[in-house]
Amino acid sequence: MTVFQRKVATVLAGTFCMLGSALAQAQDTNGTNISATVSEGKRQFRADYFEAYAPVTALDMIRRIPGFTIADGEGRRGFGENAGNVLIDGDRPSSKSDDIFTILSRIPASEVDYIELTEQAGADAETQGQGQIVNVVRKVSSKLTGTYEGNLVFGHRYGFRPSVNGSATLRRGETTYEFNITSYSERVFGFGPEDFKSGTGNLIERRFYRGTGGYDGAGIGGAIKTRIGGAKVNLNGRVRLDDSFDHRNGVYSDTSGLFSGEELLLRNGPKSDINYEFGGDIEFKISPKLTTKAIGLYRAATESNDSSIEAARVGQPVNRFETRSRNKPIEIVGRIQNDWSALSGHAIQFGGEIAYNQLDARFSAASSVAGAVTVFPASNVLVEETRIEPFLTDVWTVTPKWKIEAGAIFEFSKLTLSGDSSASRRFQFLKPKVIATWTVDPSTTVEFRADRQVAQLDFGEFATSVDVALGNQVDAGNADLVPEKVITLAAQIRHKFLERGSVQFRGEYQTVSDTQDLVPVTLRDAAGNITAQFDGAGNIGNSKRWNGELEITLPLDWLTKNIGFGGMEVKYTGHYHDSRVTDPVTGLKRRMSNRPLWHQEWSLRHDIAKSGFVYGVTAYVQAQNNAYFFNEYRRQKEGVRTNVFVEYSKFKFGTLRVQYTSIPDFGRDRFIYTGTRATGPITQIVNRRRYLDPLFQVTLSGKF
Repeated sequence: MTVFQRKVATVLAGTFCMLGSALAQAQDTNGTNISATVSEGKRQFRADYFEAYAPVTALDMIRRIPGFTIADGEGRRGFGENAGNVLIDGDRPSSKSDDIFTILSRIPASEVDYIELTEQAGADAETQGQGQIVNVVRKVSSKLTGTYEGNLVFGHRYGFRPSVNGSATLRRGETTYEFNITSYSERVFGFGPEDFKSGTGNLIERRFYRGTGGYDGAGIGGAIKTRIGGAKVNLNGRVRLDDSFDHRNGVYSDTSGLFSGEELLLRNGPKSDINYEFGGDIEFKISPKLTTKAIGLYRAATESNDSSIEAARVGQPVNRFETRSRNKPIEIVGRIQNDWSALSGHAIQFGGEIAYNQLDARFSAASSVAGAVTVFPASNVLVEETRIEPFLTDVWTVTPKWKIEAGAIFEFSKLTLSGDSSASRRFQFLKPKVIATWTVDPSTTVEFRADRQVAQLDFGEFATSVDVALGNQVDAGNADLVPEKVITLAAQIRHKFLERGSVQFRGEYQTVSDTQDLVPVTLRDAAGNITAQFDGAGNIGNSKRWNGELEITLPLDWLTKNIGFGGMEVKYTGHYHDSRVTDPVTGLKRRMSNRPLWHQEWSLRHDIAKSGFVYGVTAYVQAQNNAYFFNEYRRQKEGVRTNVFVEYSKFKFGTLRVQYTSIPDFGRDRFIYTGTRATGPITQIVNRRRYLDPLFQVTLSGKF
């Protein structure tokens, strides 16, 4: 057993010893005063359950539900496949740009009537494919309600950055009007050395960098929900502006410490990016046992990135490299789903989805030395995809304790590239799924899952880009990229205890075809001669993955009430991700790129009864991250991210929160080969270290 395995075994053994003690105590303390209604596979949480946490928004409430984690679709293809596990008044939001976290943060906690947790397959037609969902049911009220939040983020080297968020909801009869505004701003200051060494480790040059990065943005949105006749109608829209930047100065010195040059990096510029989305749905009954819902969505954006890096060495001419990119993505989705309940014990859903996605990517680069300018060939690509997906699903209630959801999606799609890259491909995918849940008792659920998924393509990977912050690293567009396919077998067990405690474990095994990773992309001239070779996203054949997740929420009242205080809770979340794939350069087995072996999060929270005070601390750590380029091996290790906060909820104007965030330092080591990793020796080693200033944040939030 390795040192790491012994540490893991010790942590798990200690954890389960604590759980065993807690469960023993639960026999005496888990009484009838629980503020939640429990039935077969369902649990209903009302306002008194959350009083100890003094929530401001519905998001605060959901985060306190034991054993539940918000899911947002995992980046799968299609609108239907990206259904999360949260409903608002029984409906899935018909939006993709506004994530569910943002939507929940706009709902005042005072306007939530109750939250219902369902842990059964096919729990709701709106979120099929999920074995666990929550439904946030709001009160019926005619008064104006809303939330507000003001943030001040600051640090001693990058000043003060304010942001504000607000939302308002008004109900008039059958119609609800929602309006929201948001702004955000953040800065990060970092510094540290970057050492350039020979292949044998001898120092050649040291560069010391200081830089500030950040982003700013603002948005406005709204929604109307009403009834027309017997139909429910929802309309929503949003417009957002974004801007970000990165400024970095570097000073070069030789092996003796003498000044040898300097560097200036400027990334992005004053140009603001805009993105917007408009969507809606209408739901109506064709017959008492047949309900139809039609969904429409349109979104578009402009995404800009300008960068330049200028280096001036003693006795040499100034060297300047510039890049410019302008991307315009568009997405149009239409979906119709029908829910039929004519067969006893079965809930059948069928329908279809059609989608059109487009990316107009334009990239250019130029290099200048002593006034002479070299312009690189343009890299302009238009990517278009049209996708049609009929689907059929059946949720079978075998017994009150057993439910099975089985179905399939049939995808027919066409992908075309034009411009500097030309390609046209047609895809046909069958995506079946089976989910079964067994409600062992009101506190314990077991879930089994088998499915085949097709990953969403990132259209930006068909276009070329350059990262000037990494030594002008080229990410070459790959016209041959196809989506990877994943078959998953998974099992999960969830158990509730001590009123507010939970433990759950999930294990899964995946087989992957057309695995996406880094591949060599070769450029040739008209005669077939190699002119350049870069790295880019590509497919490297079949692979296997193993994933495990353990989550424990442990209230400590059973231990601390005996010494005079309560309201303390600890939580642990651990993820393990291993994989095996054949390296396209060396032919050897390895883990996938950019997939850390494990990550963990530990947190402690103490709600001091009746005082209004809450304090807590969270620590996050992960294993090193590896990446495999054709002529380079890279590893990156981050430190521990910590978050400490104190909150007081009895101010007249809301809840005041003071927070300190320690942004983890990180180190990156690059091992660069002559030729490829398979044939050449290491000729250069680059060791980079970055130390980042912490962030302080003061937040005042409230509801009306």
